[in-house]
Amino acid sequence: MNSVITQVEENRSDSHLSSEAQQFDDDYNTEIRLNIRGTSATITRDELMALPESILLCLFPNGVFVDIEGNVITNLTEEDVVYVNFSPECFNYIVDTFNEAAASDINRVHDERLVIEDGADLLQNKPSVIVLREDLDYYCIPPVQGMSKEQMIQVKIEVGHSLVNEAHIFKGLGHQQNKTLGPAEQHLADMLCSSGFVADGCWGHRSLEPDKTVVFSLALVRLKPDSPEDTTNTKKSKFNTLQYRNSRKKAKENTTATKLLLFWRKPARKCWWASEMIKTDLSRLNLKDSNGNPISTVEIKVHIRRVWTLELSVIGVQ
Repeated sequence: MNSVITQVEENRSDSHLSSEAQQFDDDYNTEIRLNIRGTSATITRDELMALPESILLCLFPNGVFVDIEGNVITNLTEEDVVYVNFSPECFNYIVDTFNEAAASDINRVHDERLVIEDGADLLQNKPSVIVLREDLDYYCIPPVQGMSKEQMIQVKIEVGHSLVNEAHIFKGLGHQQNKTLGPAEQHLADMLCSSGFVADGCWGHRSLEPDKTVVFSLALVRLKPDSPEDTTNTKKSKFNTLQYRNSRKKAKENTTATKLLLFWRKPARKCWWASEMIKTDLSRLNLKDSNGNPISTVEIKVHIRRVWTLELSVIGVQ
């Protein structure tokens, strides 16, 4: 009499696992339809899940998919359209940057042992993107008394456009010629500049949020890894490989790239206040000063609250 075990079809479990794996791949390659402030776009689940937390929170601040009416989509299908209250230009900037980094990862040859054993070697073998985001809230002091609500709204819009034009990244830290930054600000600027940023670099995207006194900025910069040492004359033996790794271990602990690993999957935030006098053209508002003279260009005092979010994203590592 045949046993129960021998009566089971051969390779049935393997085919079942293969089917589950195929289903898993299909789920991750499923396209999600998006409505980004009226602009249609698509993104696969895999591409979406590869984005860092600081960007996902921009796209989905409540952590759920919603339709254009604000209703939560509990069971997402290919027919559903997810509404995203986000800049479509910035979304394209994000997708293009991460797709470009992912494409470079496919063409690389990886040493998986280094990836597992040493985080610094992970950055040598995997492309990485530094994500720097700025959320700037501003509060305008009325330039003259007796302004109407509509006039004040226009003042805020004009000031917002002026702030958008201040596109240099490190200006928010107080970086100016012949001016010394504070120790913390200087350390942050030095770390970023040694990793791929430039001192006079501009934001990759910067825009005024609709119906808000908020300027949103984002910079995505490929991490500049530390140059690996030349090992062409080193014998390919297990002993020499171990010796080489141990000799580099302490040196790597103090490299900038290794320090940035602290921000991998762990966004860090810095918040500070400042005040500025911003020259603004108000000629079209028909405002008059206390003497009855028309006001054209005036300096407006603006209180500014900046929040910087820094995160490191390593491509191809979930």
